[in-house]
Order: sequence, then structure tokens, then C-alpha cells
Amino acid sequence: MTPTLEIYTALQTAFDHFNDKLFEGKLPQCLITLRSSSRAYGYMHKDRFVSVDGQHIDELGINPGYFALQSIEEVMATVVHEMVHHWQNHFGTPSESMPHNKEWADKMEAVGLMPSDTGLPGGKRTGRSMNDFILPDGPFIHACAELKTKGIRLPWLDSRLPVAPEVVASKREELAVSGQAYVSEVREEVPIERAAVTGIKLDVAPPAPRTSAAAQRIRQVCPTCKAKAWTGPEVSLSCGDCHVPMSEG
Repeated sequence: MTPTLEIYTALQTAFDHFNDKLFEGKLPQCLITLRSSSRAYGYMHKDRFVSVDGQHIDELGINPGYFALQSIEEVMATVVHEMVHHWQNHFGTPSESMPHNKEWADKMEAVGLMPSDTGLPGGKRTGRSMNDFILPDGPFIHACAELKTKGIRLPWLDSRLPVAPEVVASKREELAVSGQAYVSEVREEVPIERAAVTGIKLDVAPPAPRTSAAAQRIRQVCPTCKAKAWTGPEVSLSCGDCHVPMSEG
């Protein structure tokens, strides 16, 4: 199997497995991508791709920089986090002003991931920027254990780490102290642990330059009536009058 098929087959297998175990197999397929330019763990874009015959499909983006920093459970938690956004886009009521609203938070908890703005117990459950942690006996961790029996692995790592390993290790230690979250054990298959003894070269990427909120805004335009709106770079809008997706312009 080629490197491309290796990594994408693993992610597609994970999507199909969690769709079946956590979403009753109801989620429509999406196009999974790997993007390491952002420090976010992942994202979901509705109708991001379009086929040559005009069919739209959502994008589920995963940052591979964290593959070398996290256990398989933690990486899969990011996949399911974005799948909850996917579920809400098709079966719920997403909010443009609050990407992580109460409906999203309730669904996250129902599948076994606790939303938290700090990524630790006690954090806010809703907000624009949101993290989460794995509930120790929730549906997600049991589904993840079943997935691992299929031999899933992520054999390719981004050699430029988005954050220092100590940052991720510190959070894992805080979760362990709380006793309210599943904390992965240090195992041989966690790449960052293996790197020290195998000579894998992993460098921490320099911090991205800070920009103002205004500089990050983009203009979106309705292709039909030419109505315009300013949004953040990862916000998908539809025209309220024409009921068609707006695009950057």
C-alpha cells in the first residue's frame, strides 16, 4: 500500500467505524484531508468540495502534526469532535456566532467526549474555541477500543511538531490528577515516546505570527445576488435570500 493510501485508509476506517458505533451510521460521507498549516487539532467545513457533476461534500480536516504527540485515542477524539460538527450540520442547528453551542456540547457528551475550553475538567462547555477530554467510561473510549482491534495505525508523522511535547505532556498530567478523564498510558506505539530511542527527527515548528482579528477576516459574496459579508477564514455562509453557499471574493 502506498503512503497516501496507508494514512487515508486508516482515517476512513476510523470515520466509518465511529459513524456506525456513535452515530448509528447516519452521517453522510465527507472528504478527509490532512492539513498541518494550522495549530488547531482539526476542523469541519460544510460543502467545501464540489465534484465535476456538481455534487457538494463536506471537508473533515485533521492536523497530522499531533500524530507524533498524541495517543491513538487522542487523535481519534479529534476525528469524532469534528464528526459531531458534521452531525450538527446535517441533523442539528449549527450557530454561526457560536460554533460550539449547547446542542453541539450535549452531543459531544453523549458520544463520550466532554467539551471544555481548557481541555480540562471544569472548563466552559460552549464557546467559539473549544477543546475536549475523553470520558473514562463513555461510548467513545469503548468504540475506540473496538477500533484498535482492527489494527488501525497512523504510520506517517509530520516531522514539524505544532507545539513542544512538554505542552501535551503537561495537559495529560493535569487530566490524570483530575481523575475524571481517560488518560492514555505511555506506550511504545506513541510515536513521540518512540522517537527518543529510534532517532526519528521531530522539530517544533516556530510560532505562527500573531495577527489582528481584522486581518484574519475574509469577504464572502453570494454568487447570485452579490450580497457581501465579512467572516472569519473558516466560516461557511449561505445567502439567506438565495439559499446558496457564499464564496470568498
